[in-house]
Amino acid sequence: MDKYLIEEQFRKLKNLYQYRDYSPEQLYREAFRRVITNQIDLDSLFIDKKERKIAKHLLRKYLDDFTPETISDINILRDILFLEILNARLQDKINRDASSNTRTIEAIHKNLNQIISLKSTLGIAGGKKGESVDTKIKQLMKKFEIWRRNNNGSRTIICPYCGQMVLLKIRTDAWEAGKHPFFKDRVLYNHHLMNLYLQRKITKQDVAKILECSEDYIDWLLQKAYPTNPDFKRLRKFYNEMGKDKVKKEEENG
Repeated sequence: MDKYLIEEQFRKLKNLYQYRDYSPEQLYREAFRRVITNQIDLDSLFIDKKERKIAKHLLRKYLDDFTPETISDINILRDILFLEILNARLQDKINRDASSNTRTIEAIHKNLNQIISLKSTLGIAGGKKGESVDTKIKQLMKKFEIWRRNNNGSRTIICPYCGQMVLLKIRTDAWEAGKHPFFKDRVLYNHHLMNLYLQRKITKQDVAKILECSEDYIDWLLQKAYPTNPDFKRLRKFYNEMGKDKVKKEEENG
């Protein structure tokens, strides 16, 4: 599961009024559900609005107990939802027509067997008889590992009051908010880091690696943030005299 999609959805929900009373954990879970729902795409799976609503309700129930690990898991879950709705159609047909032939009944049985088989593949068909405690513990540990990957110890969010980037660090009892070290307003930036580069104590490649951005971004940042800075003027003069390619080669060679 792509955690960046979940975090992006988390940030969107954070700013919505109807989720103002949600805890970070509840909000993250809702973001997770929405990402899965978008990937399953119930709109393309069901034309009928009533069936789509039922499928959405079933999906939320499944996601309360099951965490998809891969795209394959999501696709299997999509198949299960389709078969569940198909089964409801067949049952409705029998209820409306008491003279339904045996083929309809056979189709229901076959459909139910397929649902059970797919649920077993995902491990959501319920505990098997004779299943050892060790097996159950391993399954729980596997689910916990997925949960842990999706619930890291820190989050980057936008402050709803000032619009600045804020880094949330988890404590044992609450979230602790602090000034983000690598953002100024909403721009990826660190003053001390850029000064080290302007004074030629570190290279442009070092800055790009630390900020996890391209070297072109560093050039853009210099033009925007340091147009009148004396160190920037000296650095630009140095580049012009030495030649950009030669400077880069020297920096790469240390």
